[in-house]
Amino acid sequence: MKKTFLLIAALLMMGSAAFAGGGFDLAIGPKVGFQTAKLSYDKAAIKDGFSNHFTAGIFGRVTLGRLYVQPEVLYFKTSNIFEASVTGEGSTNLLNLPTGANVNLTLNQMNLQVPILVGVTILDLDLIKLRAHVGPTANFILKSQTLFDQTYSIGGETQTMTTEQQNVTTDQNFDTKSIAWGAQVGLGVDVWKLTLDINYNFGLSKVFNTLNDTTLGNYFNFGNTDPASTKQNLFMVTVGFKLL
Repeated sequence: MKKTFLLIAALLMMGSAAFAGGGFDLAIGPKVGFQTAKLSYDKAAIKDGFSNHFTAGIFGRVTLGRLYVQPEVLYFKTSNIFEASVTGEGSTNLLNLPTGANVNLTLNQMNLQVPILVGVTILDLDLIKLRAHVGPTANFILKSQTLFDQTYSIGGETQTMTTEQQNVTTDQNFDTKSIAWGAQVGLGVDVWKLTLDINYNFGLSKVFNTLNDTTLGNYFNFGNTDPASTKQNLFMVTVGFKLL
């Protein structure tokens, strides 16, 4: 993972430097932020975003007049929760739960996202610039892990897994794809060397085809859950600092 991140970062900076040699303005720097399904000005929501949905990476920006190109490399975690019912002997062997029990499964994914944003400066004052941009994203799924809730239900009654069931470890996953495509659109503000970007990410490709056809489909019935629910449709709020 680190080698992949460093390679992409090096290519990003070398490419930006090459453009800068032709009379373009160049900016490179780190950025941090968080993801959220809904934008909010509430301090508690922002704190929760940084705590549970932290994003970190680097960006480069090549500017010519009012136009600019901004490639980024961002590392972050996403989570999806699915409802499923236990089926067959395979399920019993996996969690030792009775057939028909209803459980919640959480799919955690570590992602490396590479957006290439093309934008325009719509307001250019001495200290403040307002920008708008759009562009494609390539989302590389580096690692996925499936977790199980410690409770399940039978006939509407909530039960708690035993210690033995809670300690079950498994390599089973949702057979996720290695890359998912998307697009971003957003606004940015520059104040001195600080940058603030608020982007919305549209997931264009599914992470998998159907849940029941994945490896975990041998143990659980996911009903008619739409695999499109794992498309990464979310807001990304990031703050960057221009080192150059």
